[in-house]
Amino acid sequence: MEATGGEQTSWALDEWAVLDVLPRAIVVADPDGTIRHWSRGAEDLFGWAAGEVIGRSALDVLVPPADRPLGAVALAEIAAGASRSGDATLLRRDGQPIRVNTATLPIHAPSGEVVALVGASEDVGEQRLLEQRTQDLTEHLQLALEAGGLGTWRWDLASGITDWDERLEALFGLPPGGFDGTYDAWVGLLHPDDRDEVLAELDRAVAEKRRYRVHHRVVWPDGTVRWLSGSGEVTVDAAGNVTGTIGCTGDITDQVNAQQERERLTHEALAAADAERAARERLEFVGRVNDVLAASNTRDDIMREVVHVAVPRLGDWCTIHVLPDDGSRVPDVAIAHRDPAMVEHARDLLRRFPYDPDSPIGVAQVIRSGRASFTPELGADQIRRLPFRSPEEAEATARLGLHSVIVVPLVKRGRILGAIRFAMTDSGRHYTEDDLALAEAVAARIAASLENRRLSERHRTIAAELQAGLLAEAIPEVPGADIAVRYWAAGEGMEVGGDFYDVFPVLEDQWAAVIGDVCGKGPAAATVTGMARHTIATSAWHGDDPVEVLAHLNRTMRYRRSDSFCTAVYATIRPEVGGIAAGLTCAGHPLPIVARADGTVAAVGRTGTLLGVYDDIDVHTDEVHLGPGDALVLYTDGISDVRPPANLDATGVQHLIGRAAAGARSADELLDAMLRALTDVMPIERRSDDIALLAIRVPA
Repeated sequence: MEATGGEQTSWALDEWAVLDVLPRAIVVADPDGTIRHWSRGAEDLFGWAAGEVIGRSALDVLVPPADRPLGAVALAEIAAGASRSGDATLLRRDGQPIRVNTATLPIHAPSGEVVALVGASEDVGEQRLLEQRTQDLTEHLQLALEAGGLGTWRWDLASGITDWDERLEALFGLPPGGFDGTYDAWVGLLHPDDRDEVLAELDRAVAEKRRYRVHHRVVWPDGTVRWLSGSGEVTVDAAGNVTGTIGCTGDITDQVNAQQERERLTHEALAAADAERAARERLEFVGRVNDVLAASNTRDDIMREVVHVAVPRLGDWCTIHVLPDDGSRVPDVAIAHRDPAMVEHARDLLRRFPYDPDSPIGVAQVIRSGRASFTPELGADQIRRLPFRSPEEAEATARLGLHSVIVVPLVKRGRILGAIRFAMTDSGRHYTEDDLALAEAVAARIAASLENRRLSERHRTIAAELQAGLLAEAIPEVPGADIAVRYWAAGEGMEVGGDFYDVFPVLEDQWAAVIGDVCGKGPAAATVTGMARHTIATSAWHGDDPVEVLAHLNRTMRYRRSDSFCTAVYATIRPEVGGIAAGLTCAGHPLPIVARADGTVAAVGRTGTLLGVYDDIDVHTDEVHLGPGDALVLYTDGISDVRPPANLDATGVQHLIGRAAAGARSADELLDAMLRALTDVMPIERRSDDIALLAIRVPA
């Protein structure tokens, strides 16, 4: 793209109106990235008004901080005359990322010099999500086709080429790659007696642009005759013009032969088809149950979602009853019904006639015995004769209109966790042995999921309790200092981490603040973590100076011959006139960060040798003075060691802490701001390493 040298400015001014009506976000910038025009589409897409961004760097406005180095490289390439296009993640005014497709071009003067850059962007977030979902659906469809023995085709009207998969070639008696893709070759494989009918139905479907199904015979190259059933759909373009057909085909030879043999076999063939359909529906139902179980995070989620999946697929009613714990006899209940009004009616019955764990019938009997109850036929009179506690309860149950009932226990590892009940009412359907088998299979999956959630919760609780035992129970008050700590467990918090912190008095006017990181997770790391924390405190209380404290810990770890190593920062805190003095001794740990009240941010101290690896360590103590509004932050590397592009280098960590400290009025507010910033980069639950933070702030 060129602009004449003398007309460059007038060109830009004349073209702004045109750019503003384009359906994309248009940004015009100088070769150095300074924004010169910001279209109305850009205002709508990115949330910035033109007046807010004109004259600013496009990198600062649009590119996430972690991506700006690469963005600068791309900007330089475009300024040198290259063009760039493709998907990118940019930032809106509110800081939220947005997925866009962007094309950026240089504008050349007649001399060849690049005088401006023009970028056009559009939001493709939903489009990419739709593309991914389409791909997932395609993969699922292929699995379903393979399971059903179905072959697929696609016919392109313009080229006349038909594309078959290998399963369809096999159905026509051809080896893989044996079909040449031509219309005539397909017609030649059709049985002569069926050819006209099949072609006529295809012509009608194309003319009417509708779905179609054909049953026909094919003659294999070896003379074998097979019956096939094909289902197709006519495809059209945006203008409604027919572009071809797509569909799938299965072999129905056995069914057709049975129909031709005699009427009885016809009935059996239809029954077999119904059974096959029912089997597919059951498999789909089991798959749906598996999906909701995988997506459910808690026991209550499982109960709520399962009953809604079951209705109406496996019953007009579904209730699930789960015992809260091993000692419970009365289960919690979730209910679903085809008619939502009946759910409240069922809850009313439970209030009027509370669950009786000793009842000889129904759910209570199944939970006690661990055996399923199957009643394929059930009438109101039969219900009234059951041993209910009162005639009123019997009559209220009879009025529910139950016609067929299955109750299956939820059992895992010999433990009865509860039961699930399926019931047919006004739909008129009745359960079969196949339904019972399906109910038992589903119950087994539900029980396994419930047990896994129970064990996961137990593991999380144990891990949390162990972790709490490795951290300071309370932070002492230090005159003139505001101290706050945080510990965030990464992932699901299933394992004890090696991060630790502590704050304790050393002398009458001196305190120690410690943060450390033992490599690894689990019991081994927990053992070393506990030993490290207590060794440091004991050594300090015996009067050792900071270097001796860390040397003592190193000797202890070497003596224990532990495979773990540890990094740590040992800080002494001493109140002084106008603030506090902090002595910092680092052993292989990320250096503490000082955020001054005037906005300056810097790392302080010397890295030193990590602990537990070498017999002798080289560590030093450096002193830093904190005045009103100053803050000192000690942290573990969980805040920076994450997968790109969310990882932070040392400068990135300083910037993050500086921004958090700028608006904080206390140490707690500072750490909370850090958490929000870290979560924006990558949520804590997606991180693989725990994070420990310790902030010391002098009140302003």
